[in-house]
Amino acid sequence: MPTVTCPTCFEEFEVPAPYITEVPCTVDYDCEVCCRPMSIDFWEEDGEVVAQASGLAE
Repeated sequence: MPTVTCPTCFEEFEVPAPYITEVPCTVDYDCEVCCRPMSIDFWEEDGEVVAQASGLAE
């Protein structure tokens, strides 16, 4: 599972990744630590699904 950093509280946590055939994609997600909303971009890199989180206002 990819690890992302919350753009609000800066805590890291793992997120379930979509199947590699479903990327690239963006999903709305709530931080598992502070519960603030964010969006997570998923894409394929070297045969693996990777992710990056950003705030909804970004």
